[in-house]
Amino acid sequence: MTDMQLLLKIGVPLAATVILAIALFKVLRGYFSKNNHARLIKKISKRAIRNVIIPDAVEGSSFIDWVILTPKGILVLNIKSYRGMIFASENIHQWTQVVNKRSYTFKNPLPQLELDVVTIKSFIPGAPVKGYVVFDYDSVFPKGKPAKVTTINEIKQNIQLFSEGEISEELNEYWNKLKETLKQNEKEGYSNSHRIENSV
Repeated sequence: MTDMQLLLKIGVPLAATVILAIALFKVLRGYFSKNNHARLIKKISKRAIRNVIIPDAVEGSSFIDWVILTPKGILVLNIKSYRGMIFASENIHQWTQVVNKRSYTFKNPLPQLELDVVTIKSFIPGAPVKGYVVFDYDSVFPKGKPAKVTTINEIKQNIQLFSEGEISEELNEYWNKLKETLKQNEKEGYSNSHRIENSV
């Protein structure tokens, strides 16, 4: 057997194994990340809905990761799994991610968040609704971040700011109305939020 044949015999299966291991790592990382998010959300409130699709007058439909009832109002969270250094500003169209000295750009998520918040408010006029773009555990912002951007770690460290207090009857009424609207949207093919209560 020649050196080339030996290299092919060993190298090809080894390369395939490495590729498979990387793919499996990415899948498992995403799975555990989502489970960690769910556990964190449960500490904020047991009344949460995830994977919500709502009508969007601009693009047809919009996906929201979490809608949560808290003592301070309705909370809309869009999760972004970008690691590394994030360079972001409210007024620029493209944000930058730097990982291992390589940079990548992605669309500023704040306009979509604002549209999602406005849409949820339209379902429950008068309700206090706030939204945040939430970056994953290993994201850092060396140049600072916009006001409506936070990280999972910051939420963990300030969990009481979201969860403390009692949910008022008025907020309960808003929440029930929102659930009914989302159920109606689901019938119309927009919302796939099957587990309306305690989805965490």
